[in-house]
Amino acid sequence: MTIPHNALNDMARVFHFEFWLRYYFIKEKDEGLYIELSADQAKQMQTQFPDFWELADSVQGRPLSPELSQQSVVEFLQVHLEGKKFPANTVLQVLDSKEFSVEMYLFNTWLDLHEEQLMQKIFGFDYWMLIYDEWKTTEKAQQLTHSLKLQMQGEHGSVN
Repeated sequence: MTIPHNALNDMARVFHFEFWLRYYFIKEKDEGLYIELSADQAKQMQTQFPDFWELADSVQGRPLSPELSQQSVVEFLQVHLEGKKFPANTVLQVLDSKEFSVEMYLFNTWLDLHEEQLMQKIFGFDYWMLIYDEWKTTEKAQQLTHSLKLQMQGEHGSVN
C-alpha cells in the first residue's frame, strides 16, 4: 500500500515537534530528565502550536525516557490522526514504512550537522521546520536521500 505523502509529513512533524521539546526544554531534577515549561512558555506554545499542545502537556513533569517519548507520540498520532484525518491503520503503516525511516534519518542528520547553530538560542519550532525543509532541498541532502532510498531498496524492495 502506498503511504499518503501528507500522512508521512504530518506524522513526521509530530516526531520533530516532540524532539524540539526535548532539545530545548529538558531539565535535570531528582536524578532524572523532565520537560519543563515556564508559564509563559506554556502559554506561548498553546497559542503558537495548538495542534501540538496536548502532546507537550502530556510529557511535562514526567520522567523522560525513549519509551515515554515513543508512547506519547504514537498515542497522540492515534488519537488525533487515525481514522480522523487518515484512514484506520495509517499510523502504523507510516511508522513501519521505509519512507518514514528515511525521513527520520534525514532529520537526525540535519540535527547533527546544525547542532552548533541550534544550540545558540531557543529557536522556534516553525523556524526549525523552515531551515530543515530548506536543507532537504540542498544537493547534499538530495544525494543523501537518494542514497538512503537505494540502500533500503536493496535491503527491502522498492521505496518511493
